[in-house]
Parts: sequence; C-alpha cells; structure tokens
Amino acid sequence: MNLITRAEWDAKKPSTGYTRLAATRGVKIHYTGGAVRADLPDAANHDHCVDLVQDIQRMHMAGGRGEKYIDLGYNMVCCPHGRTFMGRGPHALPAANGAGLNSGHYAVLALVGSSGLTEPNDDLLNALVDAIEYLREHGDAGREVKGHRDGYDTSCPGDPLYQWVRAGAKRP
Repeated sequence: MNLITRAEWDAKKPSTGYTRLAATRGVKIHYTGGAVRADLPDAANHDHCVDLVQDIQRMHMAGGRGEKYIDLGYNMVCCPHGRTFMGRGPHALPAANGAGLNSGHYAVLALVGSSGLTEPNDDLLNALVDAIEYLREHGDAGREVKGHRDGYDTSCPGDPLYQWVRAGAKRP
C-alpha cells in the first residue's frame, strides 16, 4: 500500500473529535460526482490529486454539501497513481454515506468523476483494494463492498466503478 498520511497531504485538523466506530459491515465506494481532469492519471499530475483532496476537505468543512462536516467526509481517498490518502481513517464515523447510513460502512472515495476522468485505471483499482484491506485489518471492516448507491438515491460511484464493485471489487 502506498499510503499518504494526513501530514503528507497537509490535511486540516478536524473541527471536533471523530465519533468512534468499533466495526462496520464493510466499505462503500464513492466518486467525486463532478468533473475530474481527464489527464489526472498522467504520471506528472499526482500533485493535482493532492490539490483535489484538499479542495474536497475544504468544501466539506465549509458546508458545500448542505451541511458542515467536521472533516473530509471519507475514511480514505484513492487516486489513479495507486496511492491512498488517509482521510478520517479506521474506527472513525464517516459523513459521506448518507444520514443514518454512516455507521454501517466506511466511506472510500475514488478520484474519478461523472465527467472527464470517469473510468478507473488499474492503479486506482489496486489502491481501492488496498484501502478496503487496510480498513479490514485496522478498522474491523466486514466483508461487504458496496457502492454509495446501494444505500442512498444517487448515481455514485458512477457506472464504471459500480460495475467493478458488483463484480466483486477484485484486483485487476
């Protein structure tokens, strides 16, 4: 696993402490839901992944989704360079699954969107599997891997990622 710590991506501190989760049934996979640069996977563009994660954290903490989150809403974020960013981390209640659904599954974001970059590459899929395995080992996540749409009325995580989830979320 190529893990990027919160210090390495210069994460802001959460505004309050996290609600602790002892365990979950598993993990829900998410996408950004917006435009993501089509050239993001190019080797020279990893800095844009860092910028995107920081932008998402700022937006979540400023209330850009209708309510202010205490931090980035995801436990982990994966990029098309095979890297996994630590978000809230294991044993922390996410905010991204939807009201009443956060305690059941950890939330893992893939840096793909609804336009531009919409298809996950193999490096991104491997990073997602790394995040799932990490949350199982360090966060007592159960065996379920679902898409955000499995519990909430949304198109998230987009059709390409959802097909991967439905096919068993396996390494490429």
